Amino acid sequence: MSKGGVNRSISLGQPSIFGRIGTGLGKGLGEALPKEVERGRLAAGLKQVGEQKDLTPFQQFAGLASTPGITPQMLQSGGDLLRQQAYLNALKNQYESQGGPQASKGGYVPTQEELSQPVKGEVPTLATPEDTAQSYKSYIPPTEQQERNEAFENFNKNPARYNYDFDKALEERKAITARNQDIQKAHQTQEATAVAKEEKLKGAFDKEAARLGIFPIGDNANFDPTMYQKFEEKLLNAILPKSEGGEGLTQEQATKKYSDQLRNAFESYTNLNTVSAWSPREFNRRVDTIQKNFAELGPYAQKVLMDRLVAEQQVSPSYAAHKAFPIKKGEVPTLKKLGIQIGAPTISGVSMPRVTDATYAQLKKEMGKNNSPLSIAYELNQIGQSDRGWLNYLNNNRDDLEVWQANQLDKNLNVFDLKDAWLRAWE
Repeated sequence: MSKGGVNRSISLGQPSIFGRIGTGLGKGLGEALPKEVERGRLAAGLKQVGEQKDLTPFQQFAGLASTPGITPQMLQSGGDLLRQQAYLNALKNQYESQGGPQASKGGYVPTQEELSQPVKGEVPTLATPEDTAQSYKSYIPPTEQQERNEAFENFNKNPARYNYDFDKALEERKAITARNQDIQKAHQTQEATAVAKEEKLKGAFDKEAARLGIFPIGDNANFDPTMYQKFEEKLLNAILPKSEGGEGLTQEQATKKYSDQLRNAFESYTNLNTVSAWSPREFNRRVDTIQKNFAELGPYAQKVLMDRLVAEQQVSPSYAAHKAFPIKKGEVPTLKKLGIQIGAPTISGVSMPRVTDATYAQLKKEMGKNNSPLSIAYELNQIGQSDRGWLNYLNNNRDDLEVWQANQLDKNLNVFDLKDAWLRAWE
C-alpha cells in the first residue's frame, strides 16, 4: 500500500531448500556429536580397565563403575563377568596348587595317562573295530542337557585342559558327539560293503557248485549242507587280509581254490554210496581213503563220515567213530600206559595205578578239540578199560568240549557187535 506517494510494501521470497537442510543438519549434528563423544569416552574407559593388571575384584569393579558413560545394565553385566572370572581364577589356583598341570601360553599339554583315558561322552567301542555290528546299533546321541552335564564333569575334573573356559569343554563334548556319529556311519557303511561283498562271493561259489553238479539243498540235493556251509566259511575267510587271520586271496583265487576242494569232497561223499561191508578188506581200504580226504576238511567232515557209517552200514557209533576219527600214534599217550594190565608188574617192577578221575582228566586234555570221545571210548574198550566210565566223566565235565564232541556222549555203546567184530578182524 502506498501512503503519501511512498510505496511501503515488502516483498518476501520463498526460503531456500538448502537453508532448511542446513538447519536440520546442524541440529542433527548438535545432537549426535555429544553421543558419539560419549561412546568414545566409554570405549576408551573400558579398554583402560581391561588393560590394568593385578587388580583386586573390588578395584576392577570400581574402575568399571567410574567409567564415563557406563549404564546400570552394563554395570550389572560387568559385575557378573568379574564374578565368573574370579571363580575361574580361584579354581585355577586351587587346581595348580594341588599338583595339577599349569596352563601356559603354549597351550595345555596332557599327560600320557590322560591320553589313554577317554573323556566323558567318548564311546570306547566306537573307537575300535571290535563288535562294530553291535556298537553302532547301541549308540544314541545325547540330549543337550546330557552334553552340558558331561562337559561340566570333564571341566571340573581337569579345568586346565580347557584353559579354565567351560565353553571349550562344551565345544569338545559336542565334537565328541559328532565324531561318534561319524564313526557310527562308517561302521554302517563298512558292514553294508562287507555284506555286499560276501553275497557276491557266495553267489559266484554257488554258481560254480551248480556247474559241477553239486546241490546242498533242494529237491536234487546230493551233498551234505553242513559241509557246504563250512566251505562257504573257508571261502569268506580266504579273502580277508593275512593280518586279520585270512589268506589274502582275491575273490577269483578264493573261488577257484575252494571249488576245487569242494569237488574232491563231493567225490568222496558220493563214493560212500558204493561202500559195502560184505568185503571187509575193501570196506576198510575205501573207508580209510575217504577218511583221509575228509580229515583235511576238519572234524565236521569226519562227523559226516561217522554218521553215514552208522546209518548206511549199521555199525556201532563207537566203531564208526574209530573209523572216522582214528587215533594217531602217540597222539593220546595215556592210552598206551593204560594198555598195561592193572595190577600186573611192569618192566620197572611198579604196578600201574587204577583209573581215576585224574586219569580221565589227562585223557580229556590229550583229546583236545579234534579227537572224538567215542573213538577214545572204543580204544579204552579194546584194552579192557571202561568206555562208559570215560563218557560219564566227560558228561560231568563238559567244559571246553566242542559241540560235536558233546553230542557224542549220548550215543549207544554195544558191548558186543557182530558186524564190528567182523570188520575189525580184517583191519
